[in-house]
Amino acid sequence: MADTRQAGARPGRRLDLVEALTEAVDRMGEMARGAGPALALTAVLALAVILLRLPGGVQSVLLLLTVIAALAAFGATTRIGTAGDLEAARRAGLRPGGLQLGKPEARLAGATLLCALFMLIMLALLAMVALALFGGAGLNAEAVKAHDWAAVGPAWKLVLLAGVALVVLGAPVLFAVRLSLYAPATVGRGQMISLTATGLTNRAILPLLAGLVACAVPGLIWLGLLATGVLGGKAAGAVAVLMLVAIQWPLTSAFLGAAYRRLETHELLGVWQ
Repeated sequence: MADTRQAGARPGRRLDLVEALTEAVDRMGEMARGAGPALALTAVLALAVILLRLPGGVQSVLLLLTVIAALAAFGATTRIGTAGDLEAARRAGLRPGGLQLGKPEARLAGATLLCALFMLIMLALLAMVALALFGGAGLNAEAVKAHDWAAVGPAWKLVLLAGVALVVLGAPVLFAVRLSLYAPATVGRGQMISLTATGLTNRAILPLLAGLVACAVPGLIWLGLLATGVLGGKAAGAVAVLMLVAIQWPLTSAFLGAAYRRLETHELLGVWQ
């Protein structure tokens, strides 16, 4: 249990994007020192799953070990990001190398599953609405196949369907940004946080979105290399794992932790166990 509880509310603050991103980049060294072994173990196991041809049972066991190692690394990077510095994270329960599976990691696993469930429900509802609208729109299917947009249907109907398409594509992105602080909030508050994380992001949606896009630049570069055929097959998977573990994962955790500490309205717990 934590040795201190929420001491009270603090006034909400706005998120300075440049300040949070600068802190995230500056703290990459702390991420390496505090969570490097856990991240490295996750990478080695994930690379083994991708590159090695093993019997089904062995592959399943290896995949399970990868998930467990990833949970420990997720907990470590979130602890470090949520804390003000590496020493504070260690005082709050971070173990050497970030190799720990405590209550914060269990809460993170539960909160992640809840957020994933809510996202799946939203996607399913949006898909049903989109299918109903597009299916009942009475568009000329042959004209669509021929790319003869003038003959597809009335202009007002096309505009309406374009708006529906934007909602279907944009709503999940917006919802993901609203939920993005669930992990540091789960660690910082000492309880599973899912939908209630949206209360932290009310005044910070655009800076959070911009920051997450900035943190995702390595992944976007990887997608570009994949699309252009530079990467492919198992090599693409191996590069994705190395890029994620070495850069994008710790950078994103550092950014979200920095954002959380600037937006949280309650005092953080003193010890995370």
